[in-house]
Amino acid sequence: MIRSLLKALTIIAIAFQVQAQKPKGYPAVTQELAAKIIAAPAPKTPHSLAVVPFTATPSSQQSKAFGEYLTETIIGSISGHPDKLKVFERTRMDAILKEHEFILTDLMKPAAALKIGQLAPIDGILSGTYTKLKSYIEVSARIIDVTSGEITMSYVGRIKMNKNMATLFTQTDVVAEPVDKNKGNSNTVQITFNGNTTPAKTQAEICKEKAEAFRPHLNDLSTPEKISAVVNDAIKTPFDNVCGKLHYDVMYAFTRFKLDPEPYKNFLLATLDTIAYPAGDDRAYEMIRYLAKDNQVDAREWKSGFAAMGKVGNYYLSNYVIQLIGNATTADAEQKNRIKQYFDLAAQNKLGLPRALTFEVAYVEMMEGLSKSQPLRQFVYETYSPRLSPDEKLKGTLFSELSSMYKEETNPQRKTELIGWLATFVNANEYPKAHEQLYDFAWHFKMTYNETTNEEIRKNYPEADLKILTQRCRDKFSAYALLTPYPSQKEDRINFCVKYNVPIPGVIPTLEEADAILKGNNLAEQLRVMKLLAISETPPAKLESTLVNLLNKKSLENKTAMSNIQTLAISVLGNLKTTNAKAIDYMLTVLPHYGNDTEAAKEALIKIGKPAVNALTTRLDKTTDQDGGLQHQLITILGKIGKDAAAAEKSIARILTITRNSEVRYAAEAALQAIGN
Repeated sequence: MIRSLLKALTIIAIAFQVQAQKPKGYPAVTQELAAKIIAAPAPKTPHSLAVVPFTATPSSQQSKAFGEYLTETIIGSISGHPDKLKVFERTRMDAILKEHEFILTDLMKPAAALKIGQLAPIDGILSGTYTKLKSYIEVSARIIDVTSGEITMSYVGRIKMNKNMATLFTQTDVVAEPVDKNKGNSNTVQITFNGNTTPAKTQAEICKEKAEAFRPHLNDLSTPEKISAVVNDAIKTPFDNVCGKLHYDVMYAFTRFKLDPEPYKNFLLATLDTIAYPAGDDRAYEMIRYLAKDNQVDAREWKSGFAAMGKVGNYYLSNYVIQLIGNATTADAEQKNRIKQYFDLAAQNKLGLPRALTFEVAYVEMMEGLSKSQPLRQFVYETYSPRLSPDEKLKGTLFSELSSMYKEETNPQRKTELIGWLATFVNANEYPKAHEQLYDFAWHFKMTYNETTNEEIRKNYPEADLKILTQRCRDKFSAYALLTPYPSQKEDRINFCVKYNVPIPGVIPTLEEADAILKGNNLAEQLRVMKLLAISETPPAKLESTLVNLLNKKSLENKTAMSNIQTLAISVLGNLKTTNAKAIDYMLTVLPHYGNDTEAAKEALIKIGKPAVNALTTRLDKTTDQDGGLQHQLITILGKIGKDAAAAEKSIARILTITRNSEVRYAAEAALQAIGN
């Protein structure tokens, strides 16, 4: 509550500060913002930060040019501090935003940042908006922690408007009036509309009046007769790019009220068939979107829509796929047949204008259009990806598609099949971004400190599938581990390989090499090896005796390093569930230390369980009233072992009857309940 209040007060303070701000030059504002970004608090260093394009507020004159210019300036200003932050590659972030259909203006919200945090290996996201006013541009930015949703940095500044800045803002579009070729530039005509003769006016004025005169007809669509009248009046005006814009109003009204009069549909289809270049004509896409609004695309709609699709170039094609295939609920067999028609056209070099698209581009456009149809995406990948000749960029796209399909699949068995597809792809393809994509994908399986988040991770990324991937792609994980230039990321990759038993020659020692190192005297190497063993998914049983011997070693050179090595040895022996009496006795001796070794010993004894009960009970029986802290530790450990600690019940009950320590008494009662249950 206090934290929320402080945030609210901060926002209010910023608002008052902005009111008093004076506009500054562009360099001053961007440098000031960059300095705040670099100095922003971060949970770790270097901080991985994604920068998304600054967007105009709704009240501002729209200008992507200024937003892009500002974004690139900020990225350039903060990229020179690799020790403090790593700027996540913008093209990768753009791909994630596009794939998951994020709206840039939403990225100022913590909820969107948290979502992106699940999709990309980043710690924070920088987003911002700008508002063009008469004499200055107001810029607002914030950094949101993608794990907590907390706003870690806020900034508001004002940039002086000058001639250079003004050129980055588009002027209001002016629609040129068409020229009447028979009458020079007068562009005036006399027209009879609904029986009334109008005076000579420009074509633009006539069209505007026609649209305004027609619009009231859409206010009453209450009966079939009135709908039919609207249709009859509407189709009297051709749907051209001159006076035909009233049809946009008609389509909007019919869509809003879920009306689908057949005569009007026929009119639109006939018009669609006449459009020679759909890519440069908004009418084509708007008509297709209207016709497909019910998610039903019948044979005639498909015929006209497919003909238009064949004349559409890159970047627009996926929108047509969405409407005609991706959102359609047509029978599965028919959908696959239409997809086949599409790829057959692409294979014949007849798909797309002004130049035919390659099969590879056609594939990407199809997959983008099917982003909401998981079964069809999988069908297209399985059926048509083997026919691709992918370059490096397309390989990266294919990996992203596979990882996306895997995440969205809800059937556990099918998910495991998809992890097999992913493994096959990884092993078959080499490209510059392969190492980043593979480890970024594996990063999604990592648990957090938030149990709610962990439940979602277990559902979308079950660890059993990750183990399949690491087993099948061991060589790739091994080869890619050291390719990153960032030391912290390299360490994370090495730790990952240790955990999942992926060898890295020269970096992760074999058991034989580890045994030799641990029997030697190089403390630095021993500490490095012990850190790796402590996170290993497969406890090294062959090293048990060597680890036990480490517990009794002393060092005149570096007592702290030796202590750290022994603490890690305790943890590894706990993972091994050792039954070695010397190891268990050593763990008992460090319990009164109240240091890192104490915590390691408590966890290890609980993991060992029943084999440690006799030693724990014997030590408990030797305690006195002066050993309240130790009694509490021993009893708590026995209680956490549970039913397997039944042999200790009498000893715990005895302590309960004689202790005057309330904490020990509570622990004893809780332990007896846990053992008895």
